[in-house]
Amino acid sequence: MNTTKHSGINIEHLVADFWATRPRRPRQGRMVAGVAAGIGRRYDIDPVIVRVALVVCTVYGGAGLLFYLLAWLTLAEENDEASALEAMVGRGRSSMSRGFTILLCLLCVPAFGWLWGGQFGFFSGVLSAAALLGGLFLLHRNRAGLGVPGAPTTTSGGPMTAPSYAPGAAASTEWDPLGAAPLQWDLHDPNEPVTTQLATSDDQDKTLAVRPRKRHSAVGGVTMGLAVLTAAALLIFKAGLGLTWLTLPHILGIVAGVLAGGLVVGAFARGGRGLIVPTVLVGVAAVALTNSPNGGDSGFGDLRANPTDRLDASYSRSFGDVRLDLTDFKFDKEKPARTTVSVDAGEARVIVPANVNVEATCTANVGDVRCLTQRADWRDVNLHVVDNVPNAVGTIQLDVHAGAGDVEVYRG
Repeated sequence: MNTTKHSGINIEHLVADFWATRPRRPRQGRMVAGVAAGIGRRYDIDPVIVRVALVVCTVYGGAGLLFYLLAWLTLAEENDEASALEAMVGRGRSSMSRGFTILLCLLCVPAFGWLWGGQFGFFSGVLSAAALLGGLFLLHRNRAGLGVPGAPTTTSGGPMTAPSYAPGAAASTEWDPLGAAPLQWDLHDPNEPVTTQLATSDDQDKTLAVRPRKRHSAVGGVTMGLAVLTAAALLIFKAGLGLTWLTLPHILGIVAGVLAGGLVVGAFARGGRGLIVPTVLVGVAAVALTNSPNGGDSGFGDLRANPTDRLDASYSRSFGDVRLDLTDFKFDKEKPARTTVSVDAGEARVIVPANVNVEATCTANVGDVRCLTQRADWRDVNLHVVDNVPNAVGTIQLDVHAGAGDVEVYRG
């Protein structure tokens, strides 16, 4: 909390206060390590907002993953004396093992590399990191006195500039500017049983405890219904009106916007948690198809081609497998044949004869690539192979690409 008045923001005091009262990772309500749940509880906001911010900053820039790993290492779990990193240097005890702590530290290395070398460029990593740090700064500056302060009960050295609270402990009123600590407020628990006095014939009152039925928010179901109707309507308009500009990435982007709107509404209505996974999947699919060569408009299903006299310029699919068999094709020894095989999501496979020269360029955004004599996997794979044979009856030049999937070129 900023302890200065009318003198601007005291960054040093703000950082010291954040560290002294930093969130704890709860055991209940977590999805992975409890980072989002701990931040949400500390600052009295819905953890869904934190999770969406982390996912967005992971996809667009890569900072979300690195931030999550660092928070996992530096935020103590509830009932632990210290965080995992503090326990490693002997400043308290943590329930996280040393081996797992070392593994998380090692995972920070590729996460840091993704931050600076992601597919969206250097500045996207900087912007995503600045967005997360700026959001955390504003949260602590404006909501430091809300929620449940949950700092570890041990410090990393030196006196604290602000008090630390153990979970469930009563806070001192000396430091609270309102003169009443939030943990001492007597607030009604909506899940607390309601007691009703019943009068009996023998003039003895009996108390009946009735627990109210929990309300289930309709935000998730309504949003999913709207998303399905939106997708169906856009597909009908595209087919019926011949809207060439309305591609599949556009449709997925609009659907993702509908789902994201439901998440925002659910953050205030305490619902819609089930929308997180479909929103992320639809958003990632929209980004992948936008960057794909086919743009999501090359059809669906498997494509099997076995040409003999005529070779098409391109064999492609948006979703599905493409298999091009050239073993029966009649090559011209004087004129090289050329074609492109691409798939946005699926497998691209080309079979070439044993008696032709092959010049192949095999690429994949994410997947396994086996290009004649070379092989690579994971992401951003680009292999160029020239494989000539004696007494060749012709030459084939291939460009084989997969957005998300496998690429294979081999002799049959």
